[in-house]
Amino acid sequence: MVKAGQFYHGIETIKSEKQADIMSDMANWCVVHTTRYMPRKNSDGTIYIPSTAMATDFNNPRSTVHVTLNHIVRSHGYGSWDDAQIVVLAPYKDVVKKNGSPVEVAGTDTYWSVNPNTGLQLPETAYVVRPDGNGPLFHIGERGATYKCDNYTDEEIIQIESMMDQRDFEIYTVYKNGDLDAESGEVRTALLGDKGEIRSAYDMATDKKAFLRGLFEEARFELLTKCLRNMVVKMSMQKIGKQYVGNIFDGSEKSQIIADVANRAGIASTASNKGHAGSLYLNFEEFWQFEIHDFMNGGKYNRVPGILTTDAKSFYDVFLQHKRNSFFMAVFENVTENKPIDFMSLYEGAYRSAVDMQISSVMGFVQEKTVRLADYENNICGMDEETKNKYVKYYKDLIEQGRNFIEKMSAKKTIADYDKNLAETLRRNSERLSASYNVWREKLAKDSEFENLVKKLRALGWQQNVIQSVYQNY
Repeated sequence: MVKAGQFYHGIETIKSEKQADIMSDMANWCVVHTTRYMPRKNSDGTIYIPSTAMATDFNNPRSTVHVTLNHIVRSHGYGSWDDAQIVVLAPYKDVVKKNGSPVEVAGTDTYWSVNPNTGLQLPETAYVVRPDGNGPLFHIGERGATYKCDNYTDEEIIQIESMMDQRDFEIYTVYKNGDLDAESGEVRTALLGDKGEIRSAYDMATDKKAFLRGLFEEARFELLTKCLRNMVVKMSMQKIGKQYVGNIFDGSEKSQIIADVANRAGIASTASNKGHAGSLYLNFEEFWQFEIHDFMNGGKYNRVPGILTTDAKSFYDVFLQHKRNSFFMAVFENVTENKPIDFMSLYEGAYRSAVDMQISSVMGFVQEKTVRLADYENNICGMDEETKNKYVKYYKDLIEQGRNFIEKMSAKKTIADYDKNLAETLRRNSERLSASYNVWREKLAKDSEFENLVKKLRALGWQQNVIQSVYQNY
């Protein structure tokens, strides 16, 4: 077997310019899905990656599956995948043949809205990298690769160290030697554990370097495992005829190249890592999280107990602590008038509100660009004819894109018009929400204080003015 170090360093000889050329051809793209769970198997024997909605039995309505292209996802503000030990690889074009084009392409976050029955279906060319505690340090097989994730020998540790890139090696060396700054955020956080006992032990330690070496021993081994995983992924990509490409990040040159390639293919794209963050898909996830889930179950974001934890006596005060939204008013009507809550209708209202806001924003954009276009058509800047025509075409193209967006979104009246997979996912989530809510509601109605609760709520007099004003905003 070729030594890991030789294999890895052979891959790393690829120059940045060559990597940019690689990403300029969609045929070279490789889907990389980093996860803590093995792919699932459909009844027909095909394997797939489930959406979060599928994985949670639709208790969470996230309908999308996300991947990076030709590299492993980096940790960011929304989460860390450093300890996610399974990596699924597949040629991008083969994934598209199975599932159609993604909702949006980005080097750092390409995602599909998947069928809630079948998930993101993986082609036969898919290749899974996974841990194997009983095997050799690593093994690159025909259909998958394995690597150790614990109990490294001294020789294996030296081998992993030889494969680390410079940045990881520097961090690893700091952990290994205990050369940590006691006032750094990382150390101060670690010393806060066990109600100050760790800090006290550190202050009393004679050899503080040795203390920090021990404190960060687990972090050192986690970094070893992450680096081994990454090296095996790079080898595995070469095994399936793809190349690992570094320096793909928000707004990078390679991210822009990827976006341009997708755009020319007629696929929505961005060079940013925030495409999903600005999408309607996230809008629904946040609507569920902040407007419904936290209201029902409580949440760390609003620090208010959920209504499902209340009885008739405590409900009134907890209810009034929550912010008023469409669900708030639906609960009010349900408790006071026994009007059933249609969760899917709440989602449809959130959709219409979000689409109206998008259309309004783009209308303003079109109006602004129309004014600018008139300036250039009248050539108020005194440009030469060629320059003037270039700017005229540029603004006409922007205006046309804006008008096309308005026309397209205006025609999508319902969530199903926008995305059938998303609509079905939200429908199933609505069923789960209804079941959970109705169990609590039946119990509430049997409470001896229920009638007093209804009287107190009705005395607020919201049925006419507040309910109407809230619904108009959704």
